[in-house]
Amino acid sequence: MAKITIQNMAKELGLSRNTVSLALKRSDLVSVQTQEMVLRYAARIGYIDDAPIKEKVAVPVGNGYHIMILRKPEGAVYWDKVINGISEEASKNHCQTHVAVISDEEEESGRFPLGLDEKIDAVFCVKLLRWEYLKKIKDSGYPIFILDGYQDSRKEALGDIVRSEGVRSVSCLTRHLIEQGMTRIGFLNEHSSSYESMHDRYIGYLYAMREAGLQADENLIEPDMRDTDFYFQSTFDALVESVGAMPEAVVCGNDQIAQYLTLALRKMGLRVPEDVAVTGFDDDESDRLDPFFTTVHVNARWLGRRMVQVFLWRMQNPDAPYEKIVVEGKVKIRRSSCKI
Repeated sequence: MAKITIQNMAKELGLSRNTVSLALKRSDLVSVQTQEMVLRYAARIGYIDDAPIKEKVAVPVGNGYHIMILRKPEGAVYWDKVINGISEEASKNHCQTHVAVISDEEEESGRFPLGLDEKIDAVFCVKLLRWEYLKKIKDSGYPIFILDGYQDSRKEALGDIVRSEGVRSVSCLTRHLIEQGMTRIGFLNEHSSSYESMHDRYIGYLYAMREAGLQADENLIEPDMRDTDFYFQSTFDALVESVGAMPEAVVCGNDQIAQYLTLALRKMGLRVPEDVAVTGFDDDESDRLDPFFTTVHVNARWLGRRMVQVFLWRMQNPDAPYEKIVVEGKVKIRRSSCKI
């Protein structure tokens, strides 16, 4: 029988290894709902004794709402922070949360997750799923609350949206590079034509370039990389190798892209920021690389809490028009973008 590890449990639960580890230690950094889910799973598979669980984990009780959170299997800490924010605000308001990990097969076939039944009062989508999948859930009578929106204006609005701001903040990042005398500035992102938040980041980059009278070089722009193999180091290695004249700087749509790009540049013998300056977005896991990225700090936990607040308001105002809540981020300048 294979050895049971925290990494195995994290994969099965759709959480990060760090979240599972903290939950097993009953850390206050992890919501009580997540603690209960991890502890009960760990007891069921024999990783821990189940005797002390009921004494150690007190789940809020009450006649509040039941919220189902939909997420993808990816274990990025960013999504854990959002879900923790949802759980914290839900617990504060005597609501119960249930997390469901949606596989690609479930999404493609339109199969609903286990537990989506009459006791669920709302569905929260923390990483955008296919519009058709969420439309099917909405048509089944569940109010939907989404972290981000679809860029395609032809698609029907499905519910209230909470998302991070991107135009102003990425414009600030791009101007920061331009003010150092850089003119050949690239842009690398995914889903710019699909998701509103990613589209905003692309618009912010273009706005700053045009404002400075600079022509964005099409050979340096990849705004819409949607290949299923996008988040692999080999993808970025090939991308860097294919570029002729290297840009002076690259504005990346998130910190994960910036990380893969930086590692690919280093393989080519290029330094960040001395040879190529790099910026990211999200301010996620600042100990990954040195230098860590100039970025936009997004309070992911607050985004989750805000989703619950919007949901509670919606329950009292069911006939009001759908709303979009845009949460400001904070630009953080670090060494990865400073050539001077």
